[in-house]
Amino acid sequence: KNDVSSFIEEKYIDQSRNVNNNGGKISTKRRKSKRHGARNQHRHKYFCKWIMENFNLKEGDLILDIAGGKGELAARLSICHKLNVLMVDPRPADIQKTFESLVLPKLPKRHQLRMTERQKVEPTFLKTVFQERFRQIETLFDEYLIDTNEEVREALEKCSLIIGLHADGATESIVNVALEHNKPFVVVPCCVFPNLFNQRFLYNQYNNMDSSSSSNKPIPVRTHEQFCQYLLAKDECLQHCTLPFEGRNFAIYWTQNQM
Repeated sequence: KNDVSSFIEEKYIDQSRNVNNNGGKISTKRRKSKRHGARNQHRHKYFCKWIMENFNLKEGDLILDIAGGKGELAARLSICHKLNVLMVDPRPADIQKTFESLVLPKLPKRHQLRMTERQKVEPTFLKTVFQERFRQIETLFDEYLIDTNEEVREALEKCSLIIGLHADGATESIVNVALEHNKPFVVVPCCVFPNLFNQRFLYNQYNNMDSSSSSNKPIPVRTHEQFCQYLLAKDECLQHCTLPFEGRNFAIYWTQNQM
């Protein structure tokens, strides 16, 4: 789970719901499989593939990976797609260990063999590549970090994409920062933490649960469905889709070609 849980309590985590792209409506029907079950173990692979298909990225581009956890997505982007990644997460990640233990075994056999042979000839190959393409800033991400951290600010100016896969407490900040600075982004919302973020509200026109009412009374954002609607309401250019893995798989994104 890629979250920023060092400043939030686990008791706020709500139950997993299935999100689908069905005319803009978000279903709360639960999945049969467990959230971290076998069907969810390849989510980084499928997400990485989706990113490369939907964003115009080229070798050497800089990616901001927010709340990237152990760095599995960053490792894939760095090694498999030759992208530079700046990951912002308060927990230190051993990116080489993550690649060797979580990414490499899931690659096609021919790529595993090629990588193994390369490391035999050049034992420091992975270390060298990650030193060149990967950097982590061990801190929480929010909108104020742009003003207080020069490295993050410079990376934001240069980056081609901002990513937040299950970034939890940082998810809304990613959307706000990306829209403010006109940067392509994708977030996959996960936990809502309604007690912590209690200033989020929906109005009737964005509330599928009360579509028959004409009231414009503010509705507190408490569920995953409401959180996704709340984020989508920030700008009419935002799009959404369902990603091909189990669990929280509802992506909200902007490609910069949708203006």
